Amino acid sequence: MGDKIKEFRLNITVPAIFTIVVGVLLLIFPAESLATISKVIAAIIVLSGVIIVINQITERGFNTVGIAVGVILSIIGIWLFLDAGAIVSIIPIAIGVILVIHGVQDMSLALEAARAGADKIWIAFIIAALNILLGILCIGAAFGIVNLITRLIGVMMIWDGLTDFGMVHSVRKATGSIVEGTITHEEDV
Repeated sequence: MGDKIKEFRLNITVPAIFTIVVGVLLLIFPAESLATISKVIAAIIVLSGVIIVINQITERGFNTVGIAVGVILSIIGIWLFLDAGAIVSIIPIAIGVILVIHGVQDMSLALEAARAGADKIWIAFIIAALNILLGILCIGAAFGIVNLITRLIGVMMIWDGLTDFGMVHSVRKATGSIVEGTITHEEDV
């Protein structure tokens, strides 16, 4: 059980650091951050299209339908790269989905902490529910004012990353005492 909890904590801590960094960048440089994220997404789409074309030529023996899909995907990626504003409205939706997913993970951690007998577990459940609510708000406000919502998303991501750290610490603290108690008990026997 200890290894599973350690792995789970690591899987939450690393994205928490990333979301805090992205959140700070979105908060301080909203327009530039969205433009950069849009161009990165567009470049990934172009690269995916090129890889599909190469794959269809080399591994599939010149599959014209597959090549056409790859070319269309590459053209869409190039268009999005040249017109980054076309993808900007999608970014808040994607980030909102990430916040909802992290909120669900936080809810899972809260349940784990409750099973381990953590104190004041209701705070963990409120934090998890708030993260889910912020994600839903982010998705719902995706087509609003881009700079304002970008700053709000930055604050949400910072909150999400910080609360992930808190949740991991709470679970580690609660489960660490039980694991140590179990080991001590086994040594006594």
